[in-house]
Order: sequence, then C-alpha cells, then structure tokens
Amino acid sequence: MNLNRHLLFLIATLFSLSLHAQHETALKSGEPILNGNPNGIGRLSPAFYNGYIMGIIDIPGKGKNNLFLQGTDGHGRGTYWYPFRKLSPEGIPVYKKPIQLTLPFEDKGNNRGVVINGNNNEIIFVWGFGKTLKWAYFNLQTLTFSALKTIKIEGLPRGFSEFGVSQQKNGKYTLFFSIREEGVFGSGRPFPQKITYTPEGFWPYDIARLGIYGATIDDLEVTQASAKQLTPTDQVYYAFDGFTVYREGAKSTLLAGTRLGNIAAYTLNESNLELGPKKFATGTDGIILRNPNVHAYVAYFNDSVENQGVVTIGEGGIYYYRNTRKFDKKGNLILEKPQHLLQEEPNLYGGSLVVPCVVDWDGDGKLDIISGTSPGYIYFFKNIGTNQQPQYIDPVPLKAADEIIQVQPGYKEDIQGPGEARWGYTCPTVIDWDGDGLPDILTGDSRGKFMVYLNKGTKTNPVLEREHTLYLNGMDMFGTWRVKPGVSKIGDKMAYITTDKDDEFHLYWQLDKYNLTDGGKLKIGDTLAIRGNRYGGGTVGRSKIEIVDWDEDGKKDLLIGTYGKQSIPDTVSGLPLNMKPKRGSTVLFMKNIGTDEKPVYQYPRVLKFKGKNISLGGHSCAPSTARIGEGGRLNLVVGIETGIFMFYDRKDLSW
Repeated sequence: MNLNRHLLFLIATLFSLSLHAQHETALKSGEPILNGNPNGIGRLSPAFYNGYIMGIIDIPGKGKNNLFLQGTDGHGRGTYWYPFRKLSPEGIPVYKKPIQLTLPFEDKGNNRGVVINGNNNEIIFVWGFGKTLKWAYFNLQTLTFSALKTIKIEGLPRGFSEFGVSQQKNGKYTLFFSIREEGVFGSGRPFPQKITYTPEGFWPYDIARLGIYGATIDDLEVTQASAKQLTPTDQVYYAFDGFTVYREGAKSTLLAGTRLGNIAAYTLNESNLELGPKKFATGTDGIILRNPNVHAYVAYFNDSVENQGVVTIGEGGIYYYRNTRKFDKKGNLILEKPQHLLQEEPNLYGGSLVVPCVVDWDGDGKLDIISGTSPGYIYFFKNIGTNQQPQYIDPVPLKAADEIIQVQPGYKEDIQGPGEARWGYTCPTVIDWDGDGLPDILTGDSRGKFMVYLNKGTKTNPVLEREHTLYLNGMDMFGTWRVKPGVSKIGDKMAYITTDKDDEFHLYWQLDKYNLTDGGKLKIGDTLAIRGNRYGGGTVGRSKIEIVDWDEDGKKDLLIGTYGKQSIPDTVSGLPLNMKPKRGSTVLFMKNIGTDEKPVYQYPRVLKFKGKNISLGGHSCAPSTARIGEGGRLNLVVGIETGIFMFYDRKDLSW
C-alpha cells in the first residue's frame, strides 16, 4: 500500500512538472513563441536583426565571460548585457537573459561600441564618433556611465568604419581601425538608388576594399592618438567586422571578421605594433572558414585553456568556434566548426527576417514550423508538444539532394549588387504541390527566382529533391524579389500568387509540377491593379502572401506581410506607408468579394491586436495561419525581422 501511495505521488509530481513545462512554453497572445527545448536552454535570441558584438569581459563579483551585444536597427536598437551562466555538456557557452543598458548619449544606432576591462578590472565602454573615440566607465551597481571623454585620432587618411581596442599585458592599449581605400563604389544617387549591371553582366563599380591602421596609447586618459598604417588597403571586400586579440604564450594574433564571413588572422607584434601577412581562420578540414550567416563580428571567449574560442555575430545568429590552439603549416589558425551560442529560456529563434509556414512537416499530426531566413536557410522547427500547447525546439536546416539548403545570390544574382552576396532571403510556402500526399516547398528569394523543392520521401520522413525552376510559357518564372508566394488549392486547381515585373499582384494557375499559366493581375474592385510599392530598386517585391479564408465566409482572402515602406495597393495612399499614427511592418487583410476562381478584393485593412495596429519593425514581417493554441481557432503566427515568431490569438485581432 505504501508503495502504491509512493507511485501515485511520483506520478502526480511528474504530471505537475509536465504541466509547469507546458505552461512555460504555452502560447501567449501578442508575445513571442518561446523555445520549447526540454532542458530550458536553446539558441541565443538577440533582440535585434542587425548589430555587433561589443566584447566578452570579466566583471568583478559577477564572474567572467560576460557578453555585450549592440543592436543598431530600429526595432532592436540598444546595448544588452548577457551574464554568463555556464558551459553546456558539449562545451558551448550558455548565457542568461539580457539586461538592457541606457547609454550616456542618444543612441541612434550610428556609434559602434566596444567594451573592455581596464587595468584595474574597471568596465570601460568605447564608442566611435566620426574620427574620434569617446569612452566612459560603467558602474555595475547603478547601471550608469561616467561622463564621456574623447580621444581624437590623428594619422588616418579618412574616417574609420570599424575599430577595436585591446589591452596589452603591460597595461597599454592598442587601437585598431579599418580604413576603406579611395574609389567610386556606387552611383551616388539617393535612395532608391538605381542599380544595374553592365551588358556583360559585371557590377559597374569597384568593389570596396579595406586595410588596417593602428595606434598604441599608454592609457585612455590621453586626448589624442597617432595611428599608422599596418596593412595595405586591399585586405578584404566591403568591411572588416571588428577586431579581437588571441594570445597564446608570447604569441599574439589579431582576428578580424569580415562582411562576407571569413575571419582574417594576423600575427601581432604588440611591442612595436606590426602585423604579419594576412592569414585566415580555417576549419579542422583545412578549408578557410566562412561564417554561416551574413557578417562575422568577432570577440574572444576564454573560459579555460581547454575551452576558448571565437564568438561571431551577424545577421542570422551568434556562433562559437572552439579554438584548437593550433596553426597549420600555412600559418592559419585552426578552429572547430561553429556551434550556436546558447541562452536560458530564450525566445524561439530562427535567424533573421524569418518567414514561417505552420504545417505538419513530419506527419505526426502536430503542426511544426518551416521557416526561411535572410542568410538563405530553410529551417524545420519540430513540435514536440501538442497543437493546443505546441512546444517548438531548436531548428535543423533542411536539406535538398542531401545538401543543406542555403540560397546565396553571390556576385550576380542580387539586384542590389555583389555587396548583397550573402543574403538569400528564402521565403517558403509549404503545400502538396504535385498531389502525391506529401508536403513540398515553393520559394521566392533574393534572386527573384521562383522554385520548387519536391518531397520524394515518406509522410513521416520527408526527403527533398534539389530546387527546380517553375516555368511560365517555357521561360523561367520571373517576378520581384523576396516574395513568399501565396499558394492554395481552389476547387480542383492550384492557385499561385506573387508580384510580377510591374510589382503588381498576379495570379497564376498550375499546369503541372513545374509549369504555370497566366491568370491575370489581381484587382481592387473592377479596375485597380494591386501595386506593391511607391518606389523602385530594392524596395520592390518583399510581400509575404498567405491565401486563406481569413474571415471564414467561404471565400479565400489574402493576408500580406509587409515591408515598412510598402504602399499597397497604390502609390498614393497605400499601406503601410500611410499607416497612422506610425508606419511599420504589418499584416494586411484583403477581403475577397469575388469568387475563388475569379477573386476581387477590397481595399486592404491593417490587422489590429487589441485595437492597436500590429507594427513589427520596419524591415519585414511574414504571416502564417494555423489552428494552434487553445480553442481550435484559426490563429496567426508572424515571423519578424529579429528572428522570432509572434503569436496572435484570433479573439484578440480585428481589422
């Protein structure tokens, strides 16, 4: 009898713990979906989509390896302190939830910052202001800063774009600056800049390259520093992404991230401030590393001799490369493959500018998330909970033809030029496209290509073929870039909606698994074609289209995720450009007052959460509808620019 009571108590305790875990990961209307990993630890979710790593420092009384991040975009702008928690069993750093700091100046996102330890373990913040550095002590007890002091930098031929500060063993400080070479790197025309390639297919301007200048100062109390050139100005394309120093015995190595993802490595003589020839960080396979996402802003993590390495951040995530502390015969530093940095109780994080589709991907009856990202991946977030209380765990990248999908436009395939080589902007829609009962993936992306990944696996084990082009009249299907196509079965036909070369919403019908036929432009009323944007260039496209009977009247409407500067359906009064009281990325509802076969739409309306416009930054948002959450309602999940997924219960929405 006592044994039975003990078993009942144990079962009740486990049930209570299970309910607590479900409560912690349950959906909350108007809030981000939380990471559902059972151990409560998941991929670190930065508060921004674009920003920097300022440094990793020790804080007396608070431990070592405190991480500081700086967001520069409008949605997540700010400075964030992530206290170090522990190492995971695999040796990956785990951080606590962030604390946002208030800076000693108005933060408009223009002043790159660095944080270091001073000679007496003070916490010192340094920011770039034009050709000067400004710095202040940080008071941990009050979370405030001392008055700013200024160091004027002499000897630079022009302003610096990035900088780094390193404390030497002797207490002096080394300053590093990235300097762009002289040249013409664009048309100079105001936004939206007209961008084009030559008839031969080449970018008509030089690609900007940069070099490194440096200075040594005795302490930060100096009022000026004299910099000298340390490398030619031909070291990297576009940008260095910060600087950090790795020391091993008497040897020092300057590490510098780059916009295109490589990590440059220079032998550093700190006594006379000289750099050796450029080398690289390579993998254990001997191949030069390329950060998984766009940019590679660097800092150095040092927990112990055995566990130390490089941390990088860019648009799409933050990574840890454990340092083998070895150099190859060419002088390259050998790092292990990157692992996602971890955080306690993070939001569910999918990179940046995420484009979700809520769907049962693996045939277990639970609605998962398939999501695109700006670095060009397509991720699968498995639901290990229920549809009423979903529990989404860290994603895995999908493969096609047994290779991880990562769309990269490279030199020629992005309308904004080779500077956008690493932005893939994958926008997936999941549906059974070829009628075999398995979910397939149709995409738009940064290349302006419209592709299909057919699933040739089984219901419980999806296997994707390589991407395949969709055709219209025998020509590759073409339209504006960064569009999530709206796809839906209507009667016995499959409808496909995207924006065409006029940046207007256009209906097509499926002929077979690779071919479409023209269904005509979509309209407001009888005459008004639905335009996407007021401006041209890179502002075109970008719509994230969901075909769904949103008002449940038996006819399929449109939900459209927008870019903050879009003007739908016209260039004069369209939304969200003219949204009041303030424009921002939002979800528009376009009611179908025609039929499914011949749709006609009303003027778009902004979705409202508890009576207020949904406004989710300026860059991008992407809606997906699904019957997840309590009550079985058709609810809304919206992916936003910072890489998280907002959940909205239908009962809280109006339009």
